Amino acid sequence: MRIPTGTIVAVCVLPAVLLVAGCAGSGVKQTRLGELVYLQATTDRGPGPFTASTAAVVPGSTPSRGTAVVPGSTPPRGTAAVSAAELAAPLRATRTLSGATPGLYRGTPRVAACDTERHIGYLAADPAKADAFARVAGVTRPGLPAYLRALTPVVLGTDTRVTSHSYRSRRADGYQAVLQAGTAVLVDDRGVPRVRCACGNPLGPPAPTRGGAGARGTPWAGYRPNKVVVVAPAPHAVASLTLVDEGRRTWTERRVGQDVRRDRVVSPPAPARTSPPPSSPAGSSPPLSS
Repeated sequence: MRIPTGTIVAVCVLPAVLLVAGCAGSGVKQTRLGELVYLQATTDRGPGPFTASTAAVVPGSTPSRGTAVVPGSTPPRGTAAVSAAELAAPLRATRTLSGATPGLYRGTPRVAACDTERHIGYLAADPAKADAFARVAGVTRPGLPAYLRALTPVVLGTDTRVTSHSYRSRRADGYQAVLQAGTAVLVDDRGVPRVRCACGNPLGPPAPTRGGAGARGTPWAGYRPNKVVVVAPAPHAVASLTLVDEGRRTWTERRVGQDVRRDRVVSPPAPARTSPPPSSPAGSSPPLSS
């Protein structure tokens, strides 16, 4: 299904149980509720990376200030320093966006943010890591190349909550993280981040927290707990995603999968309507044309 570039997919709210669907599996240790959420900047590989970085330095991937460029919005021009109180503030999913939302992800036409083939090669060279990765992804080790090639390379347009997985003792350990806007990831056909390219770690939707969770790590300029986004799976598998190039102010339709040669520059999506259209009073009829 092709996502029309002239529409905005509405913001949706998922029940907490859906946010952890697909994260657990045999040999995957999950983070307990109430644990800290780790802040990870674009180049921070984090604990227990699965692979060397496969992220490419591409135009339009410069870390932003944690705000997605969505139709009808303007990025902030400056940010204040992050206070200790803001860093310690509980993290709650204040915004949940469909993975098919135009402008949620960034990208430059015909330039991949990640090298999928290198990632496949790294895992093929280490069967133990490949097995651990496959368990998180819900596929077999022989099925990993096809799984990874079906993912789409993009750049996060906003600070995003995820469940990441580090590699320790031949297994994947899940932990909660906030990835900085500008991070290169691979997303599936529902628009959900599945791989972080700076470290090769498999990703999943974030786990729910009771009353929010504190953050640990070094915050970047513009980090705000109440601006962090959770990506919800699109209602249906999509054939393409609509990306924005912040620097060039251009929009690109990218077909799902690793091949970016089919990218197509498109018109900006129409601004989202903020109020319903006026309706006629109950019991009245529309005026007749003369």
